[in-house]
Amino acid sequence: MAVANTLTLPGSAILVTGASTGIGAATARALGAAGARVGLVARRKELLDQVAAQTRAAGAPDVEVWAADLSDLPLAERVALEAWDRFGGIDGLVNNAGAPKRKHVTRLTADEVESIMTLNYFSPVRMTLALLPKMRERGGAVIVNVASLAGRVAPPREAAYAGSKFALNGFSEVMAVDLYDEPIHVKVIQPGPIETPIWGDVPDNEPPAYDGEFYPPQDCAEAIIELLTTDKFEIYVPPSLGDVAALKGQDVEGFIAGSAAFAKDPGAVNASYRNDPSTIPGRERS
Repeated sequence: MAVANTLTLPGSAILVTGASTGIGAATARALGAAGARVGLVARRKELLDQVAAQTRAAGAPDVEVWAADLSDLPLAERVALEAWDRFGGIDGLVNNAGAPKRKHVTRLTADEVESIMTLNYFSPVRMTLALLPKMRERGGAVIVNVASLAGRVAPPREAAYAGSKFALNGFSEVMAVDLYDEPIHVKVIQPGPIETPIWGDVPDNEPPAYDGEFYPPQDCAEAIIELLTTDKFEIYVPPSLGDVAALKGQDVEGFIAGSAAFAKDPGAVNASYRNDPSTIPGRERS
């Protein structure tokens, strides 16, 4: 039988990556309001300092900042271990840092794929594995991996991004199986179209085809809080996108045809999405 989740947020130490904007920043503020001690990691220190001030104002008793590019894998591991030492242990790890890659596969290079895999997959894996022995020795922790609807389905022109998120989902599921009888709980969140900067004009990315409704990062923050404090393994944001993933599982050939139709005529499919998000292939960004 699985070991029950016993994490309570007040006083807990939670490390959040990709914390300078979007989902990570919203999660930091929500954790602060819940009374957690919060570690923030991202590349841009100025933005991190702003989020740190907001997190303290929300009620966090202790906030620490690490300005670091987590695509530097040895540095990512060092940050995780420094955070452990700084807080005297980590109760929760939220692996949220990531980057988009919107590019048709015929224009995609191997170096681009490797770069996205490094940040979106290998970095959270390295940080997780660095902390796992300490978490087990200490007696428990919760790890939340911010995956993506693109890690359950196949959005057009996102082979590199989807591949990294499929990998993160697979790693998370196997960790949950391998640690089933231990007090180390591994969870995943699958964000849909969330209002974050990576939907904008990102260098060396093709424009997004999706132009439907966007959801606030606070929705993801609430889902992450739920994952940290309950036994639930997976949450889609918005929840209706779980139906999209289920439909793909029922008819993968039909789903691929639908995704191809989306790529050819995104306007028509976007209109359908606005009427009923469960009727077409989903789109998202973490």
